[in-house]
Amino acid sequence: MNGLRQKRSGIVTVFLGFCGLTVFLPAAVAWASTEGGHSMWPDFFYRLLNFVIMVAVLVFIFKKFNLKGYFTKRTETISNTLRDLEAKKKEAEKTYEEYNRKLARLDEETDRILKEYIEQGEREKAKIIANAEKAAAEIRQQTDIAIEQEIKSAKEGLQREIAELSVTAAEALLKEKIGDKDQKKLVDDFMTKVVEAK
Repeated sequence: MNGLRQKRSGIVTVFLGFCGLTVFLPAAVAWASTEGGHSMWPDFFYRLLNFVIMVAVLVFIFKKFNLKGYFTKRTETISNTLRDLEAKKKEAEKTYEEYNRKLARLDEETDRILKEYIEQGEREKAKIIANAEKAAAEIRQQTDIAIEQEIKSAKEGLQREIAELSVTAAEALLKEKIGDKDQKKLVDDFMTKVVEAK
């Protein structure tokens, strides 16, 4: 692991040096070719030395603070987070499917309950109609009995009235046809029959 780390840091150093040379070498050549008559090489080397020192400081900081490890850990953290998110996504999809199934079952359950209530309502309706018909039949029967009693009572009243009218008419007829003599004879006959009955 250490060999691999050293190899990578060497590659990084060479790469940074190459970048510095590609940046500063053309600038140094252009600067040295300007007028002025004095050599620009010492200034170029000071700049190069500053660049090398800056690269060395950056490499030291990278190693000291283990930025590579930080980025490796960060990469692992991101990778773990992505895995966790993928697992949560699958779990959320599973939950979503489960809720869809429950919703489908809820629709079926709602239809079943509604059908059951409709059937129960039909049974109650039939029961109410049967009770109403029974009550109507009882009312009809009571009405028929009451009508028969009223008719019987009316017949008896008419018979009494007819009998009273007949007696009154017979009495009036008798009064016309029977005189005082006939009345006395009837009273005597009646008294004789009463005495004989005793």
